[in-house]
Amino acid sequence: MSGYSPASFSTRCLLPGRSNGRGMVGSMAPLRILHITHDLAIGGLQQMLVTLCRTADRQAFEFVVLCLRSLGPLAGELGTLGVPVVLLPQPVSPGTDYLSFLKVAKILKQYPVDVIHTHNTQPLLDGTLGSLLSLQKHRIIHTDHAREFPDKARYMFMEWLMSHFVHKVVGVSTHTTANLHAYEKIPDSKLLTIENGVDLERFSCGVDCIQKRRELGVAQDTPLIGVIARLEPVKGVEHLLRAMPAVLGRHPRLTLLIVGDGSIKDFLEQECNRLGISKHVVFTGARGDVPQLLKLLDVYVLPSESEGLPIGILEAMASGCPIVASHVGGVPDVLEHMTSALLVPPADPLKLAEAVSTLLSSGSLREKFARKARSIVIQKFSSEVMTNKYSELYLGGR
Repeated sequence: MSGYSPASFSTRCLLPGRSNGRGMVGSMAPLRILHITHDLAIGGLQQMLVTLCRTADRQAFEFVVLCLRSLGPLAGELGTLGVPVVLLPQPVSPGTDYLSFLKVAKILKQYPVDVIHTHNTQPLLDGTLGSLLSLQKHRIIHTDHAREFPDKARYMFMEWLMSHFVHKVVGVSTHTTANLHAYEKIPDSKLLTIENGVDLERFSCGVDCIQKRRELGVAQDTPLIGVIARLEPVKGVEHLLRAMPAVLGRHPRLTLLIVGDGSIKDFLEQECNRLGISKHVVFTGARGDVPQLLKLLDVYVLPSESEGLPIGILEAMASGCPIVASHVGGVPDVLEHMTSALLVPPADPLKLAEAVSTLLSSGSLREKFARKARSIVIQKFSSEVMTNKYSELYLGGR
């Protein structure tokens, strides 16, 4: 999908019955929300944004998404929802665009909105400065989707400074919110935790397991574990690869499915060769059939070194998939060790191998964890729960 032009942005965002983009002439006019993000690549942040747009009351809210750097596969999904996607004009020379906030200000002057919702640091900077320079009145909501703290000093200072101009700073887990207070000194009065949520219906689908395994080149009687994540260092996939020889010692027919793409894919493939496990590992690249793939897995593994509240964990829970995950970030807020999952220390291949082997060896334990985890996600982490909380934030300025 290509980006929307400024002209199509204006036709989709300017509504009849609004004089200047601030204040309502008629009580039925929807609130206009501008999401600002780096891109719409496949990732937890982007999937949360799509889920929010899909679930929200479209009679109450009209969404537009502004991408600062590039579009990505999920732009098409937003297009099918009728949500305009705009790519900020890019600099002639590649590299950091230090004047991007001026471009955001220009857009806000031409096409006023009511609420600006930024996602992570650079969008916060550009959205906040753009709002100030536009001389328009906006309610600014910022969501921090989690990073490793302490972060680079300039990023923490930038978020602290910009937080003075926003209405609320949202952390996606209590762990993230606590870090924002501890490291960036954002006052508690400005902080709020809204956990990520998933579309439960999307992960209640059926799947032809025989056909899907054949498509992936996986034998029908092979135990199958998988990780679905961006292939970046923070996701810790190399630790899972280093755990594989020990797991294969107990489950020699095992196959590992690695779903996703990223900057270290080549390194991970080389690591498979070095470890002699290549014939037991399938790299699928980024896929659009994640709900179906989760139904195939005997165990879902997320060996991250750092996390906020990973969408992948919630998706696996919604799919009824038994989980082994690192005890990091917001993961322990969602899953309890030995009650709904097995949690292990990060960057510990031996403990990871032991946990995966334990689950593969016990069908009753897998069933117990899957049932408990699904009940948790239904009660606390549905897309409706998340969207209702954000909707209250958006409407707080009325």
